[in-house]
Amino acid sequence: MAGITASSAAATLVRQIRVIGGGDPCVVVAHSMGGTVATAAAELEPSLFAHLVYVAAYVPVTGLSAAKYAAGPENEGKILPSLVGDPAVLGALRLDTGDRDAQAVIRDAFYGDVNDATAAAAISLLGSDLPAGIPNEPITATAARYGTIPHTYLTTAKDNTIRPALQQRFIKEINALASRPATVVALDTSHSPFLSQPAAVAAAIAGAC
Repeated sequence: MAGITASSAAATLVRQIRVIGGGDPCVVVAHSMGGTVATAAAELEPSLFAHLVYVAAYVPVTGLSAAKYAAGPENEGKILPSLVGDPAVLGALRLDTGDRDAQAVIRDAFYGDVNDATAAAAISLLGSDLPAGIPNEPITATAARYGTIPHTYLTTAKDNTIRPALQQRFIKEINALASRPATVVALDTSHSPFLSQPAAVAAAIAGAC
């Protein structure tokens, strides 16, 4: 776990896309911290990306890490679950998804507008560990590579993890590199719209295909 970084995860993603698409470009959808890995992968091998769809995702393109964005002023008011243990020792950001108090915070952070049964199921399926090297690695993207890919960003107005102001910063920074402006789809949801408004998310992805 300690050896996993955004760059190593991006290299794995590139290999997977190449297999899935048979070498042809694919529409890639990234949510939350997955946006960090997808962004690095798009810079690494833009020819494999027909379209990159971000769903309430981190998009570090300016040489900052996702963790720096998360701690910045645009993300004021965020709700982040408490971690278990020392990430420097564990090499991971660890959540106790079995603790009832922790579950309540996770619900507020990720699933605020999701029905109780679905939210409980989603929490039970969460992995407990996120490799610390993914959010902590600075990522830089370029207009010549990342900027050639079409982008869509699904914003989430009730998001307590990536606040709306930070989402708007990501869109602005995408557009500073992109050959054409990102398509923006505004959703009035929490951080996980694929659970509360799946049809809207599916429509946005279909529109990118």
